[in-house]
Amino acid sequence: MFKISTAESVTLLRAAGALQPERELRNPDLYASRILPWWPPLRASIKIPGLRHVVSRSIRRKWAAGLWYEVVRTKYMDGVLSASTAAGATQVVLLGAGFDTRAHRMRKEIGTAPVFEVDQPRMSARKQERARALPESSVRYLAADLEKDDLAEVLRNGGFDPSAKTVVLWSGVTPYLRQEGVDTTLRWFAQQAPGSSLVFDYCWQEVLDGTTEIPEAQTVLQDVASRGEPWRWGIRRGRANELLATYRLDLVEDLEGTEAQHRYLTRADRSVQGPIWFFGGFVHAQVSDS
Repeated sequence: MFKISTAESVTLLRAAGALQPERELRNPDLYASRILPWWPPLRASIKIPGLRHVVSRSIRRKWAAGLWYEVVRTKYMDGVLSASTAAGATQVVLLGAGFDTRAHRMRKEIGTAPVFEVDQPRMSARKQERARALPESSVRYLAADLEKDDLAEVLRNGGFDPSAKTVVLWSGVTPYLRQEGVDTTLRWFAQQAPGSSLVFDYCWQEVLDGTTEIPEAQTVLQDVASRGEPWRWGIRRGRANELLATYRLDLVEDLEGTEAQHRYLTRADRSVQGPIWFFGGFVHAQVSDS
C-alpha cells in the first residue's frame, strides 16, 4: 500500500489551512498545494479548483488539531524569519526543509539573503523536482543527513559564510532525530555569528517516555511510527532554557500550545479556534552577543 510521507502530510495540512474561510486563521503558505505531488490522487485533489475546498473541509473535520497546529507553526516560524532578516540576518538556512516554500513565497522578507535548504539526498532531489511548480528562487540545495554528515562542512562547501548573521529554521525535524543528531546540530548553531537565530518545534519528553499520556499525542506517535519515521527526541516541559544553556545559547521564547493558539488562532470577535495539538512547543534561540 502506498504511504504518504510526513513531508507530504504536513504540506497537505498547510494547503488545507490556506483554504480556510476565516482570513485571520488561514495558513500563509499559499504555495503548499502547488508543490504537492499528483500522487496519491485522493490527496492531490486539493490541487484541483473544483475539489480543493471539499478536500479542505474534509481535512478540517477529520484532522482539525493537526491542521490548526500547522497554521500556528507556519505563522510562528514565518515571524521569526521576518524579524531576523529585518534585524540584519543575511543568510537563511532551512534544516530538513521537506516541501518548504518560504524561499518562494517570502522573497520580500528574505531580500537578497541566500537560502540554503538542507535535507537528505532523496528528499532534496524530490523537492527540487517539485519546486519547478513554484515561482523561481535562487535556493541552494544541499544534501546531508543531520545524524551522519558534518553540517558545517556541507554548508561551507555550498557557499555558507559562518561569520554572517544567520536565521535557521528547523521545522518538524527534532522529534525524528536521536540525541546525537540534535546535539551536533545545536553545537554547530552555537558556533554561528552572534545574534543568529534558530527556531524549532519539539515534543515533550514526558509524552515520548510515557509518563504523560495524551490521546492525541499517542495517535500521532503511532501514525509516524507506522510510516517508519518514529519520534525519538523531546524536551521536558518547561526545561528548554536548561537545554539551551548547555550550549551557551540564549532562549528568546519557549512558546507552548495554548499560548500559541491564542496568539495565532484568535478571531476578530476574540473567540479562539481549536482544537490544536498540545504536547510540545516552539523554541526561538539566539547565539549570545556577549
